[in-house]
Amino acid sequence: MLFRSFPSLTRDDFPRVARWLHEPHVDAWWRQPLDLEGVEAKLGPRVDGREPTRMHLIRLDGDPIGWIQWYRWADYPEHAARLGAGERTAGLDLAIGDVSAIGRGVGTRVIVTFVRRVFDEPDITAIVCDPEEANRRSVRAFARAGFTTERVCVLDGEATPRRIVRLERASLSSVAGAPDREQV
Repeated sequence: MLFRSFPSLTRDDFPRVARWLHEPHVDAWWRQPLDLEGVEAKLGPRVDGREPTRMHLIRLDGDPIGWIQWYRWADYPEHAARLGAGERTAGLDLAIGDVSAIGRGVGTRVIVTFVRRVFDEPDITAIVCDPEEANRRSVRAFARAGFTTERVCVLDGEATPRRIVRLERASLSSVAGAPDREQV
């Protein structure tokens, strides 16, 4: 598995993202089976840089298989406070849309590789994420990528428990399977 780059998501990718959002293994967790117009409304401002979330395409051996997004928790202070994420932390979310890439450890490798990109930002000291507890694939991928569990909780206004996980910049070099910079 080789992830040479994570190109920025563009509008040309929107039809693919709309298809992936309708895949049962994606819809179960994203719950946004948007049509092309809905994808444009939700992701267009991010792609244009009008919203602070940065969107990227995941390519496996050159083929698009999903997307990953990252953001500074300081740009989303209400949600950050619910998670206990500080100003110098980032968050990330991903979806492997191509069903043929599921169950092969791709998510873990994507996370391990992508966090290095986030930590290229000198002010980011940690990454805090909040996958749903029932999303066992996601929870395992974050754990295998070196994230530690801070707690499991139900956030205000939600019904399902989330696992709050964290990766400190200082622990990045000890992450099992972390690629060398040249492999990224």
